[in-house]
Amino acid sequence: MVRKPSIRNKRGSIRIVGGIWKSQMIRFSGPADLRPTPDLVRETLFNWLAPTIQGTTCLDLFAGSGALGFEAASRGARLVDLVDYDRNTYQRLSSTRNQLSADQVHIYCDEAMSFLTNCNRNYDLVFLDPPFDSNLATRAAVTLQRVGALNAKSLVYLETAREDSQPILPGNWDLYRKKTTGRVCYQLYRIGFNNA
Repeated sequence: MVRKPSIRNKRGSIRIVGGIWKSQMIRFSGPADLRPTPDLVRETLFNWLAPTIQGTTCLDLFAGSGALGFEAASRGARLVDLVDYDRNTYQRLSSTRNQLSADQVHIYCDEAMSFLTNCNRNYDLVFLDPPFDSNLATRAAVTLQRVGALNAKSLVYLETAREDSQPILPGNWDLYRKKTTGRVCYQLYRIGFNNA
């Protein structure tokens, strides 16, 4: 993943909305374009995921603050991989994992496409929340499909800017849920559900 050089790091905190770590604060630090998924959006998303999140394997490919991945772990995901290329972000994510004793969370400091290309795991749930001013959503979707990182029936969450044109997605990705809040458009896709 390529981001524009940032003049300063962005720092802050965001709370976990539900599950065993409900109300725990996640501190984040990273590039100036780091943009944690807001509480309201995560609450809606995890209401959508409530029937299926327990015991899943998850990938948060552009982890940033880690809010999506740690939220999934808090709500019963069996394994969560967090990926971010930024060294400061990686260190902050590692600190949060240690603070929560989140042994099911694994953190990788890697470029998103490089991680996917070398990945030998299959995921039930993938979070795609790349920088808004990039074509990384399309690239990640195509690569996920090409390398076979999705299980037979997977869910993919996609977050984009409301005003952006929508990324080009593989033909077997069926839109399941969609909402907009502020400048954020967030969608949940089902993959392989029509092949059952």
